[in-house]
Amino acid sequence: MEQTLRGIVAKIAEISPDFDANASMRDLGVDSVRNLEIVFEIEKVLGVNVPENRYAEVKTFNDIAKLVASLKT
Repeated sequence: MEQTLRGIVAKIAEISPDFDANASMRDLGVDSVRNLEIVFEIEKVLGVNVPENRYAEVKTFNDIAKLVASLKT
């Protein structure tokens, strides 16, 4: 799942998928619009529903991975 998530973030942020998982989304070049694009792509590709009130939890790639993992259980 991590590779899939990395691919989604890398594609939307237009960066290499080898980015630092602890880097802030802002440092990866992800603004609020791109952040929403990432969430929508995750929902589409992984078939999870990310509640709007959880968007604010996402500060780093690791936050995305944890959030998606919690929604997949």
